[in-house]
Amino acid sequence: MIKFFRKVRQKMLTENKFSKYLIYAIGEIILVVIGILIALQINLNQQTNSNQKKVHKYLSFLIEDLDKDRLSILECIEFDSTKSQNLNNYIHSGKLILSNETLKHAALTGNFKVHNSTFSSIKSNNILELIKDVELQKIISEYYSYTEFVTRMENHNLNTQYANFTNELITNKRLVQFYHSENDSIKLSNEEDTIFYGYFAHLRNISMVEVERYNNLLEYNEKLSELLNKEIG
Repeated sequence: MIKFFRKVRQKMLTENKFSKYLIYAIGEIILVVIGILIALQINLNQQTNSNQKKVHKYLSFLIEDLDKDRLSILECIEFDSTKSQNLNNYIHSGKLILSNETLKHAALTGNFKVHNSTFSSIKSNNILELIKDVELQKIISEYYSYTEFVTRMENHNLNTQYANFTNELITNKRLVQFYHSENDSIKLSNEEDTIFYGYFAHLRNISMVEVERYNNLLEYNEKLSELLNKEIG
């Protein structure tokens, strides 16, 4: 094809048909430009398809992470709901009878486990900007920002309120022995009740607030999962 065009040009030049050659040259340039544009468009389409496959892969992994998060959230909701109810029962009973289950719940805390490895990869590989739906980009970022907030508040409570309660608890040998026993309940003395009543009330309130946070996180999770499933079809 190149040899053919070269022969045509040479023939026109030798026959001194400059005007025809000029028209031909312009036409040839246009053909070359069109060829380049077609090649660029093909490359662009290939790159777009490649990017979309990459986005699809990451979003599929993200859905799997959200499913794992949802299980962890539900476990935390169940734990803190039971905990707040048990502590509330003691607070309002007026009988100073503390069950072993209530004491164990008071000493323990729910631990939300966020699965964010895929999101970390999405950020490091600039995948977020390849997602066409801007609203979906926003909700993904908001979800993981909220998971950071939830875990940060968990750690704060663990290092302050729960640490204070645990330190107070281990100074009471009778309650420590009861905690590790198989007895169902124990009657607290008035002095013990005075010491621990405030802790129980405060830990109950923390659990109620955490349940609210977990429920909010669950809504985020379910909304994001729904949007992701629609996005990948």
